Amino acid sequence: MAMNIIRLFKSLFSKNKKMLIIVGGRVEKIEAFREPAKKMGLDVTLASFSDLKYAEGGGGKASFSLKIKSVEVSDFDVIYMRMIGKRIEDAALLTEYAIQKSIKLVDGMYKKSHVYPLSVAKSLEMKRLIEGGLTLPKTLCGSLKTILTDGPKFLRFPFIIKSTSGRHAREVWIIENIKELKAKVTELTPIESAGTKYFAQEFIKASQRIRVLVVVGRAVAAITRPTKWRKRFIEKVNGEFPEGIKEALSPIPAEYESLAVNAAKSCDLDVCGVDILVEDGTNKTYIIEANAAPAWKLIKKDTPVIVEEEILKFLNK
Repeated sequence: MAMNIIRLFKSLFSKNKKMLIIVGGRVEKIEAFREPAKKMGLDVTLASFSDLKYAEGGGGKASFSLKIKSVEVSDFDVIYMRMIGKRIEDAALLTEYAIQKSIKLVDGMYKKSHVYPLSVAKSLEMKRLIEGGLTLPKTLCGSLKTILTDGPKFLRFPFIIKSTSGRHAREVWIIENIKELKAKVTELTPIESAGTKYFAQEFIKASQRIRVLVVVGRAVAAITRPTKWRKRFIEKVNGEFPEGIKEALSPIPAEYESLAVNAAKSCDLDVCGVDILVEDGTNKTYIIEANAAPAWKLIKKDTPVIVEEEILKFLNK
């Protein structure tokens, strides 16, 4: 109670919040926040989960102190967990401590997650999106054996197989026929036995993909890029495939903004990259992903938006 009152007074009388941005990996991954924070005059600490520590001195004292390097975590007003990767245990520890100390957590999903946060559980993410009334491609989640037996009938060829980790679109395969399906299931079964999960989705004939960056309920930027397998279904012009479009969407179409904001809200995400497919011919929209740790290199390339500044403004509120 006393801690909450102290934090309330700090928020009332302090202009800038004391912020921690933490990443599961090298601090260099979030180094781009340093210069904008300095420019904006903000008190920001950049750290890795590797810097998290606590020590118990014994003697029966009922106290616990969690530190980032030499700084007590309870000194921070807001914590942004940019990417947690495999540091689930550290993230769980930091989350519980932040909740106990009434520290604002970004994203909000960490306060509501049970065992596994949405950022690393795609099956749970898709469940939330569906429950939020958003349209996904027809999807089959289950074992590879289930995908082998039910996939051809439920999805029809061609369809897509993805891993739930979905590492930068590398673990995504298009399956054209039963022979390819059997071969891929045989190839992936040992990996599945080691703990990786897979799911299958219908193949959407969309030649362009839209990425919308959402920061606390507001779409701040959007870009479009050609899709991976567009040449399988688009027509050639004068014997050549037309170039895919690589550009910013400005202003952001209202439909895409609404879809992205609703997707972020459904997954309890404050900072989020939402991927949208628009089916060629029908213009039907599908949500593909709500990414809690989106890359924004292309957004910074195509738009004037300084993403780190947008996030820091939000954190400082």
